[in-house]
Amino acid sequence: MTGMNPWLGRLLLLLALITIDHASLPLAITLVIGAGGAAIAIFLYKGSYLPRFVMDILDRLSNKTSLEEAYEKRSQNLITIDAEDLAERVRAKVIGQDEAIKAIAQQLRRRIAAKRLDKPVAVFCLAGAPGVGKTHFAKILSEELYGARSHLHFFDMSQFGQPHAAASLFGQARGYVGSNSYGALTAALRDVPNAVVLLDEFEKAHPEVHKRFLTAWNDGFITEVSDGARVSTNEAIFVLTTNAASRRIAEIAEQTNESAEEIGRLAKAALADAQFAPEVLSRIDDVFAFRPLKGLDIARVVALEIEGIAQQFNLKIAGGGIDPQILMQAIDALSGRMQGGVRDMTRAIERQITDGLIEARGAGAAEIRLIQDGDKVSVESVRGSREQPVLNVQRAMARQ
Repeated sequence: MTGMNPWLGRLLLLLALITIDHASLPLAITLVIGAGGAAIAIFLYKGSYLPRFVMDILDRLSNKTSLEEAYEKRSQNLITIDAEDLAERVRAKVIGQDEAIKAIAQQLRRRIAAKRLDKPVAVFCLAGAPGVGKTHFAKILSEELYGARSHLHFFDMSQFGQPHAAASLFGQARGYVGSNSYGALTAALRDVPNAVVLLDEFEKAHPEVHKRFLTAWNDGFITEVSDGARVSTNEAIFVLTTNAASRRIAEIAEQTNESAEEIGRLAKAALADAQFAPEVLSRIDDVFAFRPLKGLDIARVVALEIEGIAQQFNLKIAGGGIDPQILMQAIDALSGRMQGGVRDMTRAIERQITDGLIEARGAGAAEIRLIQDGDKVSVESVRGSREQPVLNVQRAMARQ
């Protein structure tokens, strides 16, 4: 009686029962007894008063009501999102890409609200030079959308440079070695379908591997080769990163007088000129150009990387604990540099300070400072108001 006033429904049932009573009293009595029994059963079930062996497992072993409420809340998390809030949270962790982050957040809001059943939530391509934050952005996005990196499926596409490498992602045909297990991509989406699928350095995979993604993006599913099972992709957000045409895309990203849509269109044209297959580009929803890092943005990223290295040794950087001269040399080394970017600088810094961090941890320090001293960097432990030099290490960063 969907859409009917409940009292009207009860009145109709009562009239039906009176009619039956006049026609057949035993039948009317049977219906009343049956209805009473059903009401008692519903009361016992909803009130969790049934014997343990017939209760719902969740009623018996957990708090079913609380679980249902929590699951319902989580299921509704991505029905809509606040684009401004998402952009603000991502910008706090991804430096120097404010325009691209804002545009991506707005597009995600539209895509998630649309809830397409035959396509992924979105297929985005992040284009730009190495070391500007493309991969880092995808990792942060998964955390901010889903609350955990368990909702990130990461694939280094440079490992799939041969046509047969697709079997590692989509499964192996029966009769071949490995046909008794799922491919890495199909297994990941089967277990966690609502996730960010990061296809890092996508241009380095073989064109045959590229083509295997077309069904995933166009039809909303991928087929596991080993058993023919269809694995849905309509809850996934595919994020491709590429360094192709990085110099041209860097120039495009610097065109601040253009809208994000126009910059994306120009970046997609640049990827087409860089031999991206037309059938792949046509299925990418949007291309976002990540601009090269400049000035203080370089300093911010390098400072965060240094903090991350220190945290690996359970050490904290004291307030104001990174000598500005260290960051100035990083700015000088990275300004105008297209290849390697922050990653190379981070590795250089890590080589400089790792021994000092080990010594500081061994000495029981909780906080440290990094001091520039000529060609050397001193790692100093901080104990209250006292500072103790731990280790001086040769620094070759200026030559990087």
